[in-house]
Amino acid sequence: MEEQLNELIDFLASPRSDVRQMAAGYVVGFSQPGTESFDLLRSKAEKIVRPLLVVCHETPLAANSAATTLVNLTSDASVCRLFADEDTLAMIVGLITLPNSIIADPACMLLSNLTKIDPVCRILASLSIGEIPGICNSPMAMDQLTDVFVKGMDKKYNRHAKFSFLASVFADMTNYSFGRRYFLERTTYDGKLPITKIMVFSEYPDLIRRGGVDSTMKNVCFEKDKHRDILDPEETNMLPYILLPLCGPEEYDIDEMEAMPEEVQLLGEEKRRERDPKLRACLLEALNLLCTTYFGRQTLRQKMVYPILREMHKVETDEACLDLNERAVQLLM
Repeated sequence: MEEQLNELIDFLASPRSDVRQMAAGYVVGFSQPGTESFDLLRSKAEKIVRPLLVVCHETPLAANSAATTLVNLTSDASVCRLFADEDTLAMIVGLITLPNSIIADPACMLLSNLTKIDPVCRILASLSIGEIPGICNSPMAMDQLTDVFVKGMDKKYNRHAKFSFLASVFADMTNYSFGRRYFLERTTYDGKLPITKIMVFSEYPDLIRRGGVDSTMKNVCFEKDKHRDILDPEETNMLPYILLPLCGPEEYDIDEMEAMPEEVQLLGEEKRRERDPKLRACLLEALNLLCTTYFGRQTLRQKMVYPILREMHKVETDEACLDLNERAVQLLM
């Protein structure tokens, strides 16, 4: 097996594109995580990452094989470190944002694997790669990824891609203060807060998209000095997008309802709560984080968050969600 793989690796570096593409089609068969062949391929990762990235720009079939191999390999953090440089990350961002890129979604998956490690997140946060017409007028990679995530939903920008896995990238980036500050501060090219562009997907049907968005919203709540902006209806106004997935079809007393954010009033009999308990827990964690500041607690009290938690508690079956709900209630009462 090793002899065969070594030969394929040599072919990946061939000056002939047809030979490179043929080799990529065979190498993908070695890349299934958890197999002996994967372990062997991983041990040779330094030799194949760059050639595979080159093949990602070639014929559709070969590009897909190369991208799949890279996604599989980067399920191992030790391989991810081979991508931690500006040129390599710029190449991957280009594969995502290029109009009609047939491997935009696999490239999003690849990037979501890479942002599990610190060096990649730090490089991506300040990476500048030049403006890309049709996305945004900023050269910054994070600006471009945020805008393509929004503009590209439902294959509106690229008929081959939904860009949902970028939500996981955003969640990873906001594990760091520099990533949280990015989403909570206005960009220089359009004057908008990036978090306001993505928080509207907190009830989106695609689990990966809304899950990453929910995690991003939770993470930015760690920035205590930004709680006033996060809760300001004229600034970020994030509270309704945390609460909406936690709301059901219940009716409230008129005094309670009128004090709630307008977005969560009169939701109707068809309204359903977030069905994934992990995401409900994530949103409840966000409320608990907002309760860590006096301003946050006061605002949540004024906005009648308690009645929403009360009604949710009546029907909640997940133990982790019940515990988080009760903790938030204790802070608000």
